[in-house]
Amino acid sequence: MAAITKTLTTGARPKNIRTFDPRRDINQVADLVELCFADTLDQEGHGYLRQMRSAARGSGYLQWAGARNSLPLNGVVWEENGRVVGNLTLIPYAGLRHSYYLIANVAVHPDYRRRGIARSLTSVAIEQVQRRKSEAVWLHVRAENNAAGDLYRSLGFIERAWRTTWHSKPLTNADLILHKEAGTQTTNNLEIHIRSRKPEDWSSQQLWLKSLYPSHLAWHQALRIPAIHPGLWGYFYRLFNDVNVKHWSAQRGNRLEGVLTWQGSLGYTDSLWLAVDPSGDETGVVPLLEHARRNSSPRRQLSLDYPGGKASQAIQSAGYQEHQTLVWMEMRLD
Repeated sequence: MAAITKTLTTGARPKNIRTFDPRRDINQVADLVELCFADTLDQEGHGYLRQMRSAARGSGYLQWAGARNSLPLNGVVWEENGRVVGNLTLIPYAGLRHSYYLIANVAVHPDYRRRGIARSLTSVAIEQVQRRKSEAVWLHVRAENNAAGDLYRSLGFIERAWRTTWHSKPLTNADLILHKEAGTQTTNNLEIHIRSRKPEDWSSQQLWLKSLYPSHLAWHQALRIPAIHPGLWGYFYRLFNDVNVKHWSAQRGNRLEGVLTWQGSLGYTDSLWLAVDPSGDETGVVPLLEHARRNSSPRRQLSLDYPGGKASQAIQSAGYQEHQTLVWMEMRLD
């Protein structure tokens, strides 16, 4: 930490860096993000940009979105001759016990790259987070973006996890014929049956979820354990937070092979949370994920967040394709 602090405090803040001003900068930042990430923007990304541009047209909407952390209303920009050519967004996450910031939307115009702008923006952002007494600052980079990963490691960020997002493929007639006997698959001469989750499945599901979706990453994920609890506590949590979930379990003989939770969303994809024994043979992965494809709306894409490199062949076999793999990195400030 001493080396990081020295890096941030030796030398004046570059004159081109200033605090992000939503009313002044939001359209320019939207254009910059679209330019820099054109090859990787998905439906969610394009919707995010439309939301930014809509916010620029009305201050009331800007305040509403900012209160929900749905727009980039904190951060720094790099300005050249009145033009925003670099951006970094800071997104706060505060819970009962932890306070973090996420660095996002680090973008530099192609004409201004290799001048240390991204490094300067990141250093200033870390300095701001330090002043706000946050415990840690996080960021993520695509696994193939080695240059960005090297930059953040040189600033003191530590790699904490690789996470892959998988998206379901549309069902075809061939899929429907191949899986006509829905919910049944044979492995080692024993049939795997897909059924509704039972209360007695919860202890194993919770244990497996804690391993596959560890607590140090849970702050940024939509998975909320109370929302999938089978008891009265879970019922009231879902009722008051308007959470819609469904659960399926994979059973082989007397053995529970896994539990899959479907969670609806207002975005472009519905979420899947897969719980299988991380030390087992992942037998339940394929039948559970296939069942989710067959029993979800054909108009809605399914999204599965899972540890990078884990069960990849099984997930692909179930009809899902890799969307992206992100390397999550953390810098502790406490």
